[in-house]
Amino acid sequence: MRVSFDARMVGIPGIGRFITGLWHGLDGIGVDVVGLWPGADGGDWLGADHGEPGATQLTMRARPFLPREQLAVPLALRRIRPDVHHATHFNVPYATRVPIVLTIYDLIIYRDPSMARSRAAGVYYRMAVPLAVRRASVVVALSPFTARQLSDSFHIGEDRLRVVEAGLDHEFWNPASECAVDAVRSRYSLPREYLLYVGTAKLHKNLATLLAAHNASHPPLVLAGPTRDELAANGIVAEPDDPHLVVLGRVPDDVLPALYTGARALLLPSLREGLGLTALEAMACGAPVVASDGGALPETVGDAGVVVPARDVAAWVEALDTVSGDDSLCRELVERGHRLVCTRDWKECARQYVDVYHEAAQR
Repeated sequence: MRVSFDARMVGIPGIGRFITGLWHGLDGIGVDVVGLWPGADGGDWLGADHGEPGATQLTMRARPFLPREQLAVPLALRRIRPDVHHATHFNVPYATRVPIVLTIYDLIIYRDPSMARSRAAGVYYRMAVPLAVRRASVVVALSPFTARQLSDSFHIGEDRLRVVEAGLDHEFWNPASECAVDAVRSRYSLPREYLLYVGTAKLHKNLATLLAAHNASHPPLVLAGPTRDELAANGIVAEPDDPHLVVLGRVPDDVLPALYTGARALLLPSLREGLGLTALEAMACGAPVVASDGGALPETVGDAGVVVPARDVAAWVEALDTVSGDDSLCRELVERGHRLVCTRDWKECARQYVDVYHEAAQR
């Protein structure tokens, strides 16, 4: 079986993790995969740091979500001649007869367009997602929670809806050495104790609640991902000289394991999440997790994390007090987290996708 795999969004947070992990997982079990890779001009929208492609790729100049891709991707599929095309987001190609497997991570913006970066983007989501779901031969949800939302929103039959949960690269995501942790602390001038957030500044990430709950009695809060400008765009002012808040902006992937390992806890206050991959990464690196009850997060962390009502500032204060002072609880959360993530593997994820590809090809 030959699979074409849309990897053009490999530099987008979260989605890029999925693309890289699954592509290498498929390659690792011997699947014939041809990835659609972003062209050399992708840096203006994708970012310069988007990793390396898998084994076989076809460079694409057409950007995702723009009209040109509806011509370029079908033409690429005619060259590749795959049995199945894997659309790793809802920008599926329509002018092709190739069966399509569509991965859906979440329905956050579809169900609440106010969370989109603009009104136009919200309208686009409302139009494009149902069309993509209808076009796909099989729709794959990243979590049981997202599968339930897909079923409720689009009434997809059980014969077309599957759940395949993300894997984890344990060679990369594992507890860093004390030397590596010290090096990251030194590189970013971090204190010995700190609480950590890893993600974006998007509205559904609910950083305003976290910042309202965090106070001087807690270890300093380190934000990895958002820039000060992005925080300000959402009404959050981060003073440069505030000793209790450290805004790192974008950080390279190779420092994240040590950043997680050195943290007192990872904090994930999202209003909605389709999975919560950073929670799994943190657990693999030996960090306790405090997560909201938003979306799939309670399912994702299970009893291996502290779960807090997303918008309840007082509950977040109490949770931060607890993880800041209770060493015994933190050790227990680390042990539970390790047990939870140790079986996640991209090759196993890839094997489940191969079954889905065969289902789609036979339709």
